[in-house]
Amino acid sequence: INIGVSGDTVNIPSGVTIANAGTATGFGGGKINQVLQTVKTDTFSTTSTSDFDITGMSVAITPSASNSKILVLANLNSSASVYSQSAWISIVRDSTQIYRGDADGSRRRATWGYEDAGSNEDEQKFTTHLMSFQFLDTPSTTSQVTYKLTGIKDNQGTFYVNRTAADGNSNAYGRVPSSITVMEVLA
Repeated sequence: INIGVSGDTVNIPSGVTIANAGTATGFGGGKINQVLQTVKTDTFSTTSTSDFDITGMSVAITPSASNSKILVLANLNSSASVYSQSAWISIVRDSTQIYRGDADGSRRRATWGYEDAGSNEDEQKFTTHLMSFQFLDTPSTTSQVTYKLTGIKDNQGTFYVNRTAADGNSNAYGRVPSSITVMEVLA
């Protein structure tokens, strides 16, 4: 059934339900097909100076079409035990690092990085750094893919997630969450 002609406005009265028993077509791309999220509320720490996965910061999605894009959104709260510690965080699809800077000499390629070099070493132990980013990926598959956050730090101290470096049991210290969300965007 065709309703109206090009340029017409079709009004649907309030209270009417439009049901779709088939496949909606002709509406253009950009529709969100599915949304999946992992929320990490516990803490993580490591003294490793090798690449490490951040436990609990991964989410798997199975695209419904090979031409779908995946919008990745992440928020990570982190801290460092040592003044001037550097850390580099990357988003990885399965085992492939994505959304990273260009190669240039010996410089680290990552999604996000910092050196914990606040104005006061004691104050630095009472704060967290919030990393937030978004990236539209093209996995070109209908097989399940897993997006995760990985990191590497220098040879100093401990890297923490979701807590401050100084972690006394009083209301001067806190616990914060991190999350990773993926959305399938249809072509």
